[in-house]
Amino acid sequence: MSTPAQTRLSNRTLLRAGGAAVAAAVAANIVTRLILGAIVPLSPDFMPFALGPIITFTLLFTLIGVGVLAVVNRVVANPLRTYNIIGVIAFFVSLIPNLAGATNPSAMPMGGSGTDYLILIIFHIAAAVAFLGVLNVLARRA
Repeated sequence: MSTPAQTRLSNRTLLRAGGAAVAAAVAANIVTRLILGAIVPLSPDFMPFALGPIITFTLLFTLIGVGVLAVVNRVVANPLRTYNIIGVIAFFVSLIPNLAGATNPSAMPMGGSGTDYLILIIFHIAAAVAFLGVLNVLARRA
């Protein structure tokens, strides 16, 4: 069974789906922080566990993601399929600093322990699932 190729997204759909996906990723990471803070002792000295940096970095990188989607949408006939591939690759690339920090935390500029860097991976998973999930659902509905 084949599915028809996805056409390019309208600017309205791109803004609506992209904005909702950004908001979903930020919300997912805030909720993740609150849940993790309740069940795991998070290092209070590790800056990436503070709500401000969580919100700022999630917002920044997901907005960049929407910008990448806008470019992909202009140059590729099936933008969601292509973007999802790019998104999965970007997700795995985003884990590299965390894995490096987990193996050698003393080499990282933010300090922290190896466990702190492994816990950060949970935030990456939450943001990626929320961002790509909401983006795909809303973009496909349009």
